[in-house]
Amino acid sequence: MKKRKKTNKIVHTKTQEDIIVKLKKELIFVNIKRKTKQEIKPHLTKQIRNKISRILTLGETKI
Repeated sequence: MKKRKKTNKIVHTKTQEDIIVKLKKELIFVNIKRKTKQEIKPHLTKQIRNKISRILTLGETKI
């Protein structure tokens, strides 16, 4: 198995909060598009949720 590289970048809490707010807004827009049966890529919701959880749990981002 390949090992993941550790990042030494630690994002400050204010920027973390800003990033989380932006990602949650993006997630809402993707869900609205899905509900109105517009064309979206199905993997986007999973990617956005994973980014949010990564920021909340680790405090480090790879964005």
